[in-house]
This record gives sequence, C-alpha cells and structure tokens, in this order.
Amino acid sequence: RYFRWWYKKTCIEKKSAFIDLFCAVPLQQIYGCPLGGIGGGTITRGWRGEFCRWQLNPGIYHYETVITNQFTVCLRCKGQTVYQQVLSVERPSTLQGWNWGYCGHYAFYHALYPRAWMVYELPGQSVVLTCRQVSPVIPHDYKDSSLPVGVFIWEVENERDEDVEVSIMFSFQNGTGTKEDRSGGHWNEPFTFEKEGERVTGVLLHHCTCVNPVTFAIAAWEKAGTKVTHLTAFNPTGSGREVWQDLMQDGRLDSPAGKSSPTEKGEVTAAAVCAGCRVPARGHRTLELALAWDMPRVHFGSKEKLHLRRYTRFFGSGGDAAPALSHHALTHYKEWERKIEAWQKPILESSQLPSWYKSALFNELYFVTDGGTIWVELPPDCCAEDLQGPAGAGLSHLLPVLQEYGRFAYLEGQEYRMYNTYDVHFYASFALVMLWPKLQISLQYDIAVTVLNEDIQPRQYLM
Repeated sequence: RYFRWWYKKTCIEKKSAFIDLFCAVPLQQIYGCPLGGIGGGTITRGWRGEFCRWQLNPGIYHYETVITNQFTVCLRCKGQTVYQQVLSVERPSTLQGWNWGYCGHYAFYHALYPRAWMVYELPGQSVVLTCRQVSPVIPHDYKDSSLPVGVFIWEVENERDEDVEVSIMFSFQNGTGTKEDRSGGHWNEPFTFEKEGERVTGVLLHHCTCVNPVTFAIAAWEKAGTKVTHLTAFNPTGSGREVWQDLMQDGRLDSPAGKSSPTEKGEVTAAAVCAGCRVPARGHRTLELALAWDMPRVHFGSKEKLHLRRYTRFFGSGGDAAPALSHHALTHYKEWERKIEAWQKPILESSQLPSWYKSALFNELYFVTDGGTIWVELPPDCCAEDLQGPAGAGLSHLLPVLQEYGRFAYLEGQEYRMYNTYDVHFYASFALVMLWPKLQISLQYDIAVTVLNEDIQPRQYLM
C-alpha cells in the first residue's frame, strides 16, 4: 500500500513524499547552529561556515550548500591590498576567479545555541577575525523571538604595528540552491533604512516564486568609521572575477544604483554587501552584518488556507519588511546577547551540573526553531466557534490567549512530518513550559479542542 502511494506521489504527481521511506536524507556531520527565531523559518550554517540547510516553507527542508553564500576578507596596508581570501575551505567549480581554499588549521568553531563563534587566524597577517553569530531566541520574549533574522558580528583584532584597512564582504545567492532559483523573474535592489539616527544599508533579493515568495536582505550597520558598499547583482555561476577585482582594487564595491533586471529562465543571480573600517595598530574594531528573510504569508501544500506568521504583527504582512527587520536586528542584537547571557550563565557556571548536560540543554533547543516550526497569527475576524468546533463551548475563554500569542506547531522530526504529535511533545514540553509558557498554553488549547471534537471522514493509513 505504501509503495503504491509513494509511486503515485513521486512518479506520477512529481511531488516529494512527505514521509519518504525509500529516499532517506543521508546523515552528514556538517550542520551547525541554525539562524532565525521561532516560527519564521531557519537557515543553517555548517561548522565550516557554509549555508547548508534551508527550512523556509513550513516543514520542508532543502539540504543544498549554496557555494556563493560566503564571507570574504580584504586587508589593505598603505593603500595596497595585501591579502584577500574567501573564508571557506571549499574549492568549488564555480566562482574560480575567487581565492578559495582557506586552511582549516587556522579556523575554529564553537556553538552554544542560539549563538555560534568562528575564529579565523589569518596566516601570516597578524590579524584575527572572530565572527559571532546571534539569533533572537530569548526566553519569555514573544516579539523578537519570532523574527526571521540572524546577525554576524565581526570582531577584528590587529596585532600589527601599523594600521590596517579591513573589509568583510558578504555574498549571497537569490534563492536556496534549488531548481526554483532558475525559474526566472527574480531580482535584486539596494536599500538604505534609517531610523532614530541609525542607518543600515544593503541589498534586497526578491525571490518571486508562485507559492510563498520570499525576500532576503543582506545588510550592514553604517556607523561612524564604517563604510558600507554593495554590488546589486552578479552571476554566481561564472568565474566571479569582476567581483573579486572590484573588491581588491580599493577594499570596496562599486555600489551601483537602481534595481537589477529580472532573471531569465535558467539564470541565477546573487548580490554582495561589504563593510569596511580602519583598524589602528594593536587595535580592535567591530563590523556588523545581518541576514533577514521575509516570507510573511504562507500556505501549506494543500493551499486551502493562508497563514500570517507571528512577526507580521510587528512588521506587517506586505512582503516589504526585510529592511526594517535588518535594522531592528542590527540595532538590538546587543540587548539580545545580554538576555541570552543572563539566561544561560547560572546554568553554565553551576558546578552541580555535568558539562554534557549543559551542552544538551542549550544546543538541543535548536529544534524549537528548526523543527519545521510554524507560529502564526489568528485572523482578526476569528471567533471562538472557528477554533473550537461545536463541542468546545467550554473553551471560549481561551480565545483571548490565542489572539494575543498566536498558534504554535512543530514537527515530530525533520523526516517524520507530523505536527504536534502529542506523545513526542510530552518529552519536549519542558523546554516550552520553562522558556515560552504561553506557546505551551496555545498548543495545549489546540490539543484540548481535538479531544472534544470528532472527524468522521475515513482515512486510509499509508501502511
């Protein structure tokens, strides 16, 4: 029975089976700390710095390493570029005009969810880069914890006896490495967003798919002493030589104005943002970059119903929130880090707890965001009867809770795509009760409603 269903789904309908026993995802020990808050999708960076797993459509995972998505460092002394390197150990067949193959012996990775650290000791340069990756996963916070953003804070230490100009270029492909990247109609545009005297500059990458379109934003905080430049569009399947030479020439990018042309079918596009500053001899400076993605309106596979993600309550559902999300992330990440440290410090410093327990307690929490998690708003015109069915009259007092905190669901597993299976949630519920109790109440309400109602439609089991 299962095989017949699987054959019909994959070979006739040309869709992926939501539980695929014949094509399991091979285990790769490459995954690191995922980016993003709760319920807005996640993008996972591997421990070698690669962007290698995508979970933007609810419950659907893509395991593609997009080689274009990289950080590149450029060092200049006395008006000359002395070092330029992609901070990746890869040696890909595309973008061969770039300097790949960073020696992994000089790089170190650490992760304590929701943060990660990558340290690069640039060989022969007396410069150390530390990239701190932060996501807004904050206990008892029901606003910032829903935001689809990640921040990269680059600490630059200059151990030379002379000043050095340091530039960090963040390149990013329009898409997630799937065939949709070549479907055509995708385009990029530069943006600047200023609020309360703080200015953020970057590029928007509009990924215009027919279902669940998304806009990515790569951006940098343009503070005093920091120069931000950009490249609106380049071809990530070519040699990339023009991008490399542009950066090498003066440690900056050309910053063309205006939008890029929409891609043709079969064509892929990418963009880059560069932040640079002068670091004094024996000195220290910080460069801050961010990645945001705005997919406010989502359908599940059946497309029966439109859902608005939780963060749209604060940033709108028009699909134009990426600049504001980037600005909010870059101007609030210090506050996020303070709250994360206050939450984790008592446990990390406790001599009563073994180290394996501390690691598991925090690092296994990644599933709260990366478990196909969906956190959606109730429609404004929703009434109690819409949620509880005819048998649930006694639950109407909980409607205000759902209106305030939304509805929350996560998967049993990344390959077992069933939402809120209650036996497995029982084991994981401790994390929600301790950290986001209102989400636990919301989930409990949904379960309570199912107990009181009956669905008499026949279902055929897969096996």
